Amino acid sequence: MDQGRGAPRILIVGGGLAGLFCALECVRNGFGTTVLESRAAIQTAGDFITIGPTAINALCRWPSIATALDRVAYNPDIYYHTQDGELVAGPMPTHPNFGRLISRPALHEALMQALETENVDIRCETKVTRYWETEDEGGVELVNGDLLRADMVIAADGIHSKSWKLVSGKEPQIYPSGLAMFRAAFPIQHALADPSLREKWTPTAERDKMGFFLSRGSFGIVLFGKETASWVWQHKDNPETSSESWAATLSPSDALKQLDAEGQWGADLRSLIAATPPNHIVDWRLMRRELKREWGSPKGRLMQVGDAAHPYLPTTVNGGTQSIEDGVSLARCLRLAVDKHGPSALPSGAKVHNLLRIDRVAAIETTGLERTKNHQQIDFEKVKKNPESIRNEPAQWQIEHDPFAYAEQHFDECFDCLKSNKPFENTNKPEGYVFAP
Repeated sequence: MDQGRGAPRILIVGGGLAGLFCALECVRNGFGTTVLESRAAIQTAGDFITIGPTAINALCRWPSIATALDRVAYNPDIYYHTQDGELVAGPMPTHPNFGRLISRPALHEALMQALETENVDIRCETKVTRYWETEDEGGVELVNGDLLRADMVIAADGIHSKSWKLVSGKEPQIYPSGLAMFRAAFPIQHALADPSLREKWTPTAERDKMGFFLSRGSFGIVLFGKETASWVWQHKDNPETSSESWAATLSPSDALKQLDAEGQWGADLRSLIAATPPNHIVDWRLMRRELKREWGSPKGRLMQVGDAAHPYLPTTVNGGTQSIEDGVSLARCLRLAVDKHGPSALPSGAKVHNLLRIDRVAAIETTGLERTKNHQQIDFEKVKKNPESIRNEPAQWQIEHDPFAYAEQHFDECFDCLKSNKPFENTNKPEGYVFAP
């Protein structure tokens, strides 16, 4: 796609899901796009991620990504158990309202291949230390003191983004949950070397296998794909192992010690943890962050997306989906601003995006936390009588949204409301919902 001379320049900081997909959408909308990544290479590690229908639709507008998803997305039969391993529901297929379950590394690889096809400038080992802006441009300062400039800077550098200093002068308030989550992914042959796991959890040519182990206030998940086994287990925060770091440095003994201290868990979950190779386990501390109404800088030359703007707890199962929706919405609003009002209107386009998204993002966080709580307070006797009741599906308002169409339909009204300082009412949220920071 054309990124010709004279096109507004977009600088994206962060090579995770939010940054990579936002870069693709900026290219689609005709912007000259550069991605900065602090690490030596775009990370392709991790376990699995659920991507909702709204984001799957956006991803599949890129033919190469659609093809990749058909090849690498999991297609599991799901089994639901009590904490100690009693089967209460399943096997049952995943419901289409949940979207698709995808390998994080495979998704990142598909995004990278699409960006390479578009000849997007991706600069690794480029660490940003400061964001800055003037009336006419935004930019970043690198660790070596160099300054990079663009017409618009997009901060997609996650929960520890340095962009908050420019946006509001301080980082959002952090609220410890008292919980953490062990996570791991590794070649499946390690898991299937265990006879009990091999007998019960070997995937077929058509179907992968996924199991939930549910208790009040906690849960574990096991996933057996064609090439990879993965698991997660939520537990009480442990100062010795828990942190906000994706460095996979822990070993099975670290997780098993915690597992055994927190009651009797299913034998299959325990066996899969024990089968994990050393240094393949992350213990992610679950920290909720205050949701801010404003994600942009005072002069409008910087806009945050994804976890940099609105970090979700993993248990809401929506961070990836909303990051992708962000990319679609922001890129389209920037394009509409330029086409309708000229290049100087880029900051206004970013502000329109912020206003179009804030209520939906906040409502999804609230409902996601409620759904997580409900899932961990299950009446297992009720589930045995009606297995479908365990699905806990997202609402229709959440899954039927199209961020591209929404930006197209509401841009002019929202733009005018911002200019005239009049209230704007979003329709991409539950009826009656009001965001209260």
